[in-house]
Amino acid sequence: MFFSARWRLTLWFALVMAVTLAVLGTIVYLTARHLILTRVDDELRTRAETEAPFILSRLARGARIEELELGEETEEISGFYAILGPEGRPLVSTIRIPPSALPSSEEVFEVLAKGPRLFTFHLEEGEHYVRVYVAPLESTWNRTLLLAVGRSIEPELSSLRSLLMVLAGGGAGALALSTVGGYILAGRALRPIRQAMDRQRTFVADASHELRTPLAIVKANAELLRRHPEDPISSHLQEVDDIIGETGRLAHLVSQLLTLARADAGRLPLQKEWVDLTALAQEAVRQMAPRAQEKGLTLEGPSSGPIFVLGDSVRIKEVALILLDNAIKFNKPEGKVWVRTWADGSRAYLEVSDTGIGIEPQDLPRVFERFYRGQRAGATEDGAGLGLSIAKAIVEAHGGQITAQSRPKEGSTFRVVFPKEQGVLRR
Repeated sequence: MFFSARWRLTLWFALVMAVTLAVLGTIVYLTARHLILTRVDDELRTRAETEAPFILSRLARGARIEELELGEETEEISGFYAILGPEGRPLVSTIRIPPSALPSSEEVFEVLAKGPRLFTFHLEEGEHYVRVYVAPLESTWNRTLLLAVGRSIEPELSSLRSLLMVLAGGGAGALALSTVGGYILAGRALRPIRQAMDRQRTFVADASHELRTPLAIVKANAELLRRHPEDPISSHLQEVDDIIGETGRLAHLVSQLLTLARADAGRLPLQKEWVDLTALAQEAVRQMAPRAQEKGLTLEGPSSGPIFVLGDSVRIKEVALILLDNAIKFNKPEGKVWVRTWADGSRAYLEVSDTGIGIEPQDLPRVFERFYRGQRAGATEDGAGLGLSIAKAIVEAHGGQITAQSRPKEGSTFRVVFPKEQGVLRR
């Protein structure tokens, strides 16, 4: 699916780039053509306006048309002058001009009726183009004459053809490079989506695995009760307790999944207010004290003064409970757990440390991943692997950061930092 999507994105990118290059190339070519031909037209118009007064003055002094000398003598079609009669026939010219280089009788009539005109003619002799400026010669005698000044525009057209080849070649090269670049960029753009979908598939698979066991236990115990409907409920208290226990486990797991889903969607509900971080940590220690005593652990709460931060008291306390639960769950017999809170400038810190079994170096970077439990040698308890993921989501929803440090068989330390933007207060 991602391979075809990558190619579709690449093709769309290439299509947009091709259209862009074509439009830009067309604009460049037409602009260059207009500027070049405008310069030729200005040159022809200037030459005609310069030559016309000399022709008229010589005719006024009685010179015959056939005796007139026009411009510079040349043997090339690259530049010529000609005086035309009312039918467009050349009366005198600097060279022998091919008929295809002169205006037709209809075009001559247009010049006489509307004024000077510029024409482009294709010469069959030599297969090139000439540009001709034709203007009527105003005189006091009763005779209609026209002055034609023209030259070949083949050098300009050759330059334009070279420009067109450069634009086409450059455009093709740019399109090829942009296609390769688009393929690479499409892969990079789709990578987060692929990773997100991979995480989603892993999440669903892991969630299904975690839900399967308690559901199987509930189903098995319910079927056992169904097979003996005549027995009193007191004879199956163990099965009922198993159903209740697994139902509670399912409810807790679903609640955790819901919290993570809301965090992913950016809709984790937070009731922010000024709360005492130290008091929340002390309350979490009080609630977890019985569990610590059952395992023979020493649990020490924070001794610092009140530290007020802007946050959701229920969620922040949940973070403390998760960290304490892990510290107790993966501790050693007669181990120790202690909680600290302090403020540094505008930042507030919550830290939970233990003397437990620690985390292996290869597992430490992944401890906040969902359903990741790693290999904890000596661990006597285990869970779904969602606690630290939820703690991380809650902390980040508050704009904070959570980190972990650990040494195998020596213990772990989890630190939560609330940033300056949360407006830490001390009292």
